[in-house]
Amino acid sequence: MKHITRPLPTITPDNEEFWRSTKAHAAKLQRCNVCAHFWYYPGPVCHHCGAQDWTWTPLSGVGTIYSYSVLERAKGNPYENDVPIAIVLVRLEEGPVIMSNLFDYGSTDLAIGAAVQMTYEDVNDEVTLAVFVPAHR
Repeated sequence: MKHITRPLPTITPDNEEFWRSTKAHAAKLQRCNVCAHFWYYPGPVCHHCGAQDWTWTPLSGVGTIYSYSVLERAKGNPYENDVPIAIVLVRLEEGPVIMSNLFDYGSTDLAIGAAVQMTYEDVNDEVTLAVFVPAHR
């Protein structure tokens, strides 16, 4: 898996546990204790019902590609030396859709509905990103 030079997230009190869990290579998202929905991006209230009663819950890491795009040109931006980059929206088994990157894929792996597995990219001492690879690898 290649490392991509990119802007990194700002860690805040609302998302700190998510980034702590990715650093541990065991991603968690908030799961509502009222309606049982998971949501992404982390925040103070359930994105489905508005409840403020939730628990950080481990993710299976399993998902399917919901949509994708391949960045092939990036003149003058942080990705200039990293193209091509597969940018994917992944519907996690738990329900929410997360934007990330797909690595180590072949021509038939980048397709809507394709099964993917979460893995982790240790970017620096503070940030580890949740990224994806094809599930069969």
